Amino acid sequence: MTAVLGSPGVLQARRPGKECGRRTDEGSLSVEMVILAVVVATALCLGIGAGTLVLADGRVSAAAAAAARAASQQNHPAAAAAVARASAQQVLTDSGTTCIPDVDVDTSQFRPGGRVDVQVNCRVDLTPVAIAGFPAHRTLSASAGAPLERHRSYQDSP
Repeated sequence: MTAVLGSPGVLQARRPGKECGRRTDEGSLSVEMVILAVVVATALCLGIGAGTLVLADGRVSAAAAAAARAASQQNHPAAAAAVARASAQQVLTDSGTTCIPDVDVDTSQFRPGGRVDVQVNCRVDLTPVAIAGFPAHRTLSASAGAPLERHRSYQDSP
């Protein structure tokens, strides 16, 4: 603190660096920290959302591949479709993906030397990271196919 001569003969105390009529940036650190916290939170949500989508996409692809592989090992088209649905659900459940998959199994070529194709659609919930600009839900799709053996007999091929 320094003493400054104010009115004639009156001393006034003043903080160093402060001049009469000038504004200081006291309190601006609080505003900067609030802005920084919002930016950091948004960036964190963006990273979590992107990671969620990448992981879920890989898991849906793995579910489609496993479903096609399981379906190709069956002898009957109806059994192939049922096993494919169960396999896709099991892979998604085991990997921690919380969605109810829509599994479409194409057994139109279910014959020796043919193939079975599977498409898995999964609606992923992104509500927790919507602040970063993600939609509340996003549907991920993956498809896979598996060949059927040429020298094997299949029952009731379509």
